[in-house]
Amino acid sequence: MTVRRPGIGARTRAFGLVGRPVAHSLSPAMHNAAFRALGMDAVYLAFDVAPEELGAALEGARALGFGGLNVTVPHKEQALGLAALAAPSARLTGAANTLVPTEAGWEAHNTDVEGFAGALAEDLGLDPQGRRCWILGAGGAARAAVVALARAHPQEILVMNRNRKRADHLAAALGPAVGVPLRAVDVDRFAARVRPGDLVVSATPLGLDPDARWPWDLAEIPPGLFVFDMAYRAGGETPLVLQARAAGHRAVSGRSMLLRQGAAAFALWTGRPPPVEIMRQALDGAPGPDFPVSEAAHVEETG
Repeated sequence: MTVRRPGIGARTRAFGLVGRPVAHSLSPAMHNAAFRALGMDAVYLAFDVAPEELGAALEGARALGFGGLNVTVPHKEQALGLAALAAPSARLTGAANTLVPTEAGWEAHNTDVEGFAGALAEDLGLDPQGRRCWILGAGGAARAAVVALARAHPQEILVMNRNRKRADHLAAALGPAVGVPLRAVDVDRFAARVRPGDLVVSATPLGLDPDARWPWDLAEIPPGLFVFDMAYRAGGETPLVLQARAAGHRAVSGRSMLLRQGAAAFALWTGRPPPVEIMRQALDGAPGPDFPVSEAAHVEETG
């Protein structure tokens, strides 16, 4: 028998997502389904917050007694700096995607690391050990990917970004800590150096744009790449995934990464085992946004 939670009332505890854009997000569907399944008097909402307003938003959510927050682009690095405490996952990555309230203030966590690692194994069937790994992006999502990949002992990790200085900064910041070769490279060097069997990760919001394209023509690269687009779209794959598959590469989007990181966040907030299958079903059945989110293609994670 399904447990039903009461309607929203004076005792309902709020949780939420802060980012820009958030119109595409499936996190509310996933977490609200989990609350309903466990009979919890709670609600999860998405809030579009400008970078210059993030500090005020976090202070306001804490003052209002929010039970926890998720953080998405472009705020992951900034959120860590605004937190009072940081778990090892957030300190190592230099970014936070989950905030947990404590007496001292928000405590930063990064559940993207385990979410990404689990999705690689589940969706791509991939063990990165000994492989060359390319990451497009240099924000909080890219940092989580670097840490997750480093734990699997790849041959090397190469970070690319349209702003080369940001890629250089990421490599310098994480290189000494991750214990594997980590280098920044120019975006235009990828096509000439990539080879079948390499892993390519888009750690950007580019895939949210229905007209998005890779910086390279993947059809000109011999088939056999493993491609992971951290972005996701309701009701179908991202254009980046479709382009990669059409070129003969094995490609997936970030839907199961969303599920895994969300389940980990739910456990941190509530202290209860997350109803993972209920959350998965909610993701599979959630409708997409009813207006374009093409502005996401122009968002770059900033610190």
